[in-house]
Amino acid sequence: MERGPMRGPLLAVAMSLLFPGLGMAQQSISSSQDAAQSPATTDTTDRAQGRKAPAGPTDPIIVTGRKPASKKDISALVHAITPPSPNDAPLPRFQSAVCFGSVGLERSVLEMIGYRLAADAEQAGLKLAGDGCTPNILVVFTDGVATGIDTLVRRKWWLFGDRTPSEIRTIVGERGPVRAWSNSEVLSRDGEHINQGGFLNVPIASRLVSPTRKDMLASIVLVERSAVIGKTSNQIADYLAMRTLGGARPRATGPTETILSLFDGNTNRVPSELTAFDRGYLRGLYAGQANAFAWSTRGLIVERVLKEQQADPPPFAEH
Repeated sequence: MERGPMRGPLLAVAMSLLFPGLGMAQQSISSSQDAAQSPATTDTTDRAQGRKAPAGPTDPIIVTGRKPASKKDISALVHAITPPSPNDAPLPRFQSAVCFGSVGLERSVLEMIGYRLAADAEQAGLKLAGDGCTPNILVVFTDGVATGIDTLVRRKWWLFGDRTPSEIRTIVGERGPVRAWSNSEVLSRDGEHINQGGFLNVPIASRLVSPTRKDMLASIVLVERSAVIGKTSNQIADYLAMRTLGGARPRATGPTETILSLFDGNTNRVPSELTAFDRGYLRGLYAGQANAFAWSTRGLIVERVLKEQQADPPPFAEH
C-alpha cells in the first residue's frame, strides 16, 4: 500500500492512540511575547523523574569562548547535517504555521520547552499557529525509544509518511536517545498539489530555482526520558528546534560546535543554547525562496552562519 503525506491532524490522532496515558501539552503560541512570559530555563533532572527539584546551590558552569570556525568548516558541517537532497532539488522546510505538541514530562517543563521552541521558530522566520491549533510538530519523551521506534515501524508504519524504506532503516538504526523524522510533500513552486491524474503543473524550468518546493507537513521526535536529566529546558528546546524545524541530523561536530551535540555521550562540553552556527542554519534555511536549489540554500546558510558568528560569538558550558 502506498503511503500518503502524514499531516498534522493525523499526527495528533495517531500519537494520542500510541500514548493514551500521557497528557499532551499543546503550544498554540502567537508570538515571542508570549514566550517571554515563561521562565527561561529549568533543570529537568528531578522533573523528568516526577520529583520536585530540591532547593540549594547548583553545580558551577564555566563559560568560555571559542575561535570562530572557518567558512570551509562551516560548509562541511552544513552539508553533513542537512537532509539528503539532490543539489537541483529544494531542501524541505515548513511553509505553514507551526504548532507544537509534547508528552511525557511534567506539564510545566513541557510548557517551558514549548515556549522556547516557539521563540526559536519565530526568530527563524516561521509563522506560529494561534489558539486551537492542531500540532504538526510532536515531541514524545518516553522510556525505551529503541523499542518504541521498532513498534512504530511494525504497527504504525504510515506515521513515516513519505520516508523510503532506506530512510526508515536509517531512523531506526540511529544511535543515542533520540529518533526524529519529518514527512514532506512535493508541491509546485506556487503551492499547487499533484492533481487526480497524478500530474503536477509546474512553471517553465529555470536554472536559478526549482519549479517545485518540498513542504514539511509534520515532524516527530522521540526522546529517551532519562536522557534529559541534567539538561535545561532551553537546551532541550533548542536541540528540538534544529531537529524539527531544520530537519538537521546530528553528526561529529569537528571544529564547529552546535546544540546537536547535546545528547552526544562522547563529550562533556555542550552549548548552553543555540550557537551562532545553529541560529545561522535556521535563519538561512528559511531566508531564501522555498523553491531554491539545495546548493543555493546551503550557500545561504553558510553566509548566514558567518554573519551570526561575527555578530555574537556563542558561549559554551562546561560542567
